[in-house]
Amino acid sequence: MAAGNQPTEPDSSPSATRARRIADRLDSLLAREAARTGGSAPTYRELADRINRIAGHDVISKDTIRNLHLGSNQKGQAPNPTVDTLDRLGAGFGIKAGATYFLDEARAETVDAELDALQQLASLKTALGNGEVVALAQRASGLSDNSLHMLVSLADRLKALEENAAGPRDGA
Repeated sequence: MAAGNQPTEPDSSPSATRARRIADRLDSLLAREAARTGGSAPTYRELADRINRIAGHDVISKDTIRNLHLGSNQKGQAPNPTVDTLDRLGAGFGIKAGATYFLDEARAETVDAELDALQQLASLKTALGNGEVVALAQRASGLSDNSLHMLVSLADRLKALEENAAGPRDGA
């Protein structure tokens, strides 16, 4: 509790709101990367190293990234990054004009939609690398919408059955 036994309220200042938006978007990018790689998100150190490698010299530290991700610094204050810092942070995820992504809701929605489309294309490319999937798609071509829905439902059910038959992966 704060002095005078009054509960502290969350900071709703414009800088705190902006810091939360940046933190949320960074969290989303880290989660996307973890999902894309099938592993864990890069550490703050790995991300800082990537950004510094792209820049050609040291421009960001792991502590800066951590503060942006947490939405506060060690003193509990909202970070106030420069446009250049946010641009470089975006570049670490392949996003040009990162400051706009982190600060503008409409631009973030557009970029997120583009990232979703790229992920779908990557998944499709992986699936097309399997000759049996390609053969199935060729056979399905020309089927009615109802038949295609049934085929998708059957594939979903078969996948679930195989995953259940395989049991837990973590050895539990």
